[in-house]
Amino acid sequence: MKKKRSSSVPDSSPVRGARREARKVLVGILLLAAIVLLFGFLYYQERSHQMELRRASESKMDVDSSVLQAQSSGLLKVQLYFYKSGSQPSEEGFLVPEERSVFKTGDVQLDARQVVNELLKGSNDHPRLFPEQAKLRQIYLLEEGTAVVDLSREASEQLAGGISAELAAIYSIVRSLSVNLSQVKRVKFIIEGREQPTFAGHVSLYEPFM
Repeated sequence: MKKKRSSSVPDSSPVRGARREARKVLVGILLLAAIVLLFGFLYYQERSHQMELRRASESKMDVDSSVLQAQSSGLLKVQLYFYKSGSQPSEEGFLVPEERSVFKTGDVQLDARQVVNELLKGSNDHPRLFPEQAKLRQIYLLEEGTAVVDLSREASEQLAGGISAELAAIYSIVRSLSVNLSQVKRVKFIIEGREQPTFAGHVSLYEPFM
């Protein structure tokens, strides 16, 4: 009587286990990819939203005088402060007022922009500090009352004079804004959209001015 040969069937449990592990890894990779795509989409959406807000703000801030005049409810008298030639920062008459008229818009940022632009034009009675190429790029008013003034590089790089002129330039803007606009409590300066260590080599810009 012949003996039956025992057929050896390989155990498939390790193979099934490997396949399960492979499926888990694949599912994990797909989930990770989905999360990355979701966050990428959300980031893109938020970035697009911020860019739209910025474009809208820039468009609003760059309206010309004819548009301001059409939208204004009359004229607003403001006191601008200019540097008195030969005076020192410690002296009481370091900055002297000069009355001007701007359009009354009812918008603090637009009124603030007009004030700074009038300052940059200079005065007929006092020495010019800012060069003609100096521009106000943008101005923002934060909720806590900080006005962020973004000036072109010419406003600081081509500033005439030393530390006295530097202080006069800074505080002419600070005082003109705070005196005429009660919403402005302090002023923060940036140049070309970025924070700089000093205004023109002397006065630190890391903290706002009051």
